[in-house]
Amino acid sequence: MDPLSVTASVIAVLQLTGTVLGYLNDVKKASKECQQCTIEASNLQNLLINLRYRLEQGQIGDPWFTAVRALNIKNGPLDQYKQVLEQLQSKVDVGNSRRKVKRQLVWKFSKAEVAEILARMERLKSLLSIALEMDHFKLSQAIRDDTISIRDNLTILQASTMAIKDSQSLQQHLAVMEWLSPSDFPAQQHDIITRREEGTGQWFLDSPKFKRWLQGFDKTLFCPGIPGAGKTMMAAIAIDYLCMTAECDGVAFLFCNYKAQADQSLSNLLAALLKQLVQSRPDLAAPVMHVYNNCLKRRSRPSRDEIFQALQSVCSSYTAVSIVVDALDECTDKGGARLIDNLRELQPRIDVRLLFTSRFMPEITRKFPLTATLEVRASREDVRRFTAGQIPRLPNCVQRDEELKHIVQSKIIEAVDGM
Repeated sequence: MDPLSVTASVIAVLQLTGTVLGYLNDVKKASKECQQCTIEASNLQNLLINLRYRLEQGQIGDPWFTAVRALNIKNGPLDQYKQVLEQLQSKVDVGNSRRKVKRQLVWKFSKAEVAEILARMERLKSLLSIALEMDHFKLSQAIRDDTISIRDNLTILQASTMAIKDSQSLQQHLAVMEWLSPSDFPAQQHDIITRREEGTGQWFLDSPKFKRWLQGFDKTLFCPGIPGAGKTMMAAIAIDYLCMTAECDGVAFLFCNYKAQADQSLSNLLAALLKQLVQSRPDLAAPVMHVYNNCLKRRSRPSRDEIFQALQSVCSSYTAVSIVVDALDECTDKGGARLIDNLRELQPRIDVRLLFTSRFMPEITRKFPLTATLEVRASREDVRRFTAGQIPRLPNCVQRDEELKHIVQSKIIEAVDGM
């Protein structure tokens, strides 16, 4: 494939990018996902323009051209990005009115689709940035690694698709998951953990009580704390750790919030846990499908008992399940106590490990008289790390004065008293 072919492909992709950007920019009150796609496509457009001129001005015998050619192989980076653009374009009918275009963009893309689109854009953006550095050795290695990654992902996707076809189509599975629970606690987890100052909360993970719970010696761990102690962040740190280790192959979690009490009834919370345990495991969806089909016949929502029985069945399919519930005190009236009782019903016959956080409230704490308890307090080291991370937000006169920075940190650490 000669350099002119690469240039022609880049020009074709540029034209398609411009067309899709025109559609996306016409969307009023676009969703966050739509805005992200627009921004990434615009960034790629600029990089592709630069690459086009580099190709047109370069020397054909240059080794860099040989490396760049690999961008244009079948199902390679440029081809993958073209597929993304065509996918975006397919959801926008040119003949439709702008109002209908907006509706299609909002409703036709699932979060999984958007994540895959953004991932493909990010891969090409990284490769184009390397290409523009004119380092053909580095570019060749990056393209080779990307090709291997695409091949591995394709193998995983094919295996996953086969599993889904044994029970129901992917589209039906996603629709049933959304019917079961519209709550998106994993998105909340992502938002919380991204605000974590690196290294904070390590004392919690290293504590003997957390390790005993993690290993299954203690089935329940109660983690109370004063307001502002960082209970929600500690719950998020524990969840992140669970998802990164193999201690439990099933992980589900809840972030209770008094502002959302209307949406966080006992049935809804149990349904949210069930959704998390089944969403990435379509092979375990049979109990949920049974509930769904029964409700479809009688045109109703599932009862608490139906959801609980399905949750019990799904949990039994895992070797071990960890469930983290943050802010029990923010449940509906007596909701926290009932949620504790329901989740404890899972434990006698199944390896289900429960971790709860809450403020010190009598109606909550009396539910854990003999339970392992680990109080959440902001440790001095955590506060030191956090304040060090916030120093750049202070005026330059403070940042330039080492003694003043030390005073600021020391005084804050002394004043917070566990908050």
